Amino acid sequence: MALTKGSKKEFWWISVLCLIGFSPFLLAEIIPSLKSSFLDIHLNTQILVIILGGGALYILCSYLLRSKKRFLNFIIVLVLLIFILLKQPNLTTVMSRILRGLFQQNTQLASPLDIRWIGYSYISFRLIHVIREFQKGRITDISLIRFMNFCLFFPAMTAGPINRYDDFSKQMDAPEQSMQDGILEGGKRLFVGLLKKFVVADSLAKIALNTTNAAQITTAGWMWVALIFYSLLLYFDFSGYTDIAIGMGLFLGIRLPENFNKPYLKSNLTKFWDSWHITLSQWIRAYYFNPINRSLRKTKLSQSPSTILFILQVTTMLLIGLWHGITWTFAIWGLWHGIGLFIQNRWSAWRTHSNRAKKQAGPAHTFLNIISTGLTFTYVSLGWVWFISPTIQDALGIFQKLLGLG
Repeated sequence: MALTKGSKKEFWWISVLCLIGFSPFLLAEIIPSLKSSFLDIHLNTQILVIILGGGALYILCSYLLRSKKRFLNFIIVLVLLIFILLKQPNLTTVMSRILRGLFQQNTQLASPLDIRWIGYSYISFRLIHVIREFQKGRITDISLIRFMNFCLFFPAMTAGPINRYDDFSKQMDAPEQSMQDGILEGGKRLFVGLLKKFVVADSLAKIALNTTNAAQITTAGWMWVALIFYSLLLYFDFSGYTDIAIGMGLFLGIRLPENFNKPYLKSNLTKFWDSWHITLSQWIRAYYFNPINRSLRKTKLSQSPSTILFILQVTTMLLIGLWHGITWTFAIWGLWHGIGLFIQNRWSAWRTHSNRAKKQAGPAHTFLNIISTGLTFTYVSLGWVWFISPTIQDALGIFQKLLGLG
């Protein structure tokens, strides 16, 4: 591959990533006493190289052997199995015990915290995205270097956004422009993100609901205050990370997609999910919702669109819930939103069918919109109870206090 301006940029970032990735190895060799403390980093880096390198080489081989593109499904299954392993504490502990045994360490010290792969969720999204687009023929030319750059673009590794390969590749091939505009805009987004994360979110955290103060709060009023503050905390914390990622991306000449659009000001649950973690919703829609929808419409269920919609919305949100962690409370949080989306969709369809949803103007419309927005925010906030609670019993205890029964 000729060293064009775009490819020089790519080689630069590969060099930076290699320096960051292998620095623990270098330090551990210089200072032998650090070897054991760097064990976790070593394991994570080795697994990362194996999966990304193996996946990339497999894609390149499949590019030469088009008839075997179907075997890329094996890579997808492997990525998902590792995801389940990392998200399920019991499985992670077993794997930690095995690895500690291989490295001649005390297996009794095995813990889920031994195997923590920061950013794997978002790396796996990018891996599956590239593989599926390659299988569909939408990506026909991909180099190992660009593939690695896309999957390991560090501003978006820990908290997104989930960018698309075609958009990333176009920006890498674009003529290099003056860095001044990118630095100015990126600096503004970075400042806003740091302000949200370390000033607003950290201030809200002092009052926001958490597992500690949930047991200490005794009145319904203060429990509602803590819950509302937690809702705001999640938004400012997560959107702050997104602003930081976008700002850093602009510094590097890459514009990442937006991930939030005033979600708490939306008048129904569908609009909320179109505005909260936008890139996750788009990814799930492209690689789960739409394909399963097409498959179900070819079955006997095609006679019952409502049944198909219920299955799709509930299972989609269940998957999003389990993506955060394979626990009962995350599963219930997903079901909470899936059922809520279905009910809201049926309500909207009924209003449209009965001509009750005609556009209105004036104070009445404004009032109804405010009420709808308030109800949506309340429903979402109540859902966060499942999100923050480690057990079902803890969540039920919070609901009791919210109702004044605790």
